[in-house]
Amino acid sequence: MVTLIRDIPEEGLCAGMVGAVIDVYAEPALAYEVEFCDALGRTIGQLALLPEQLRPATAAEIQARPA
Repeated sequence: MVTLIRDIPEEGLCAGMVGAVIDVYAEPALAYEVEFCDALGRTIGQLALLPEQLRPATAAEIQARPA
């Protein structure tokens, strides 16, 4: 689980959102495919993000995610 560091308004994503890494890309550069979901489990966005756009999610952030 990772936390988005900056808003990505064109994707409807806000800094602080927690997402799940679903793939890792090594080429052409290191990137992570991340899925962000709403409280009902519907995908809000799924996109490749660079490491500098993310940080590991804390336990508190993961537990605070809507069920």
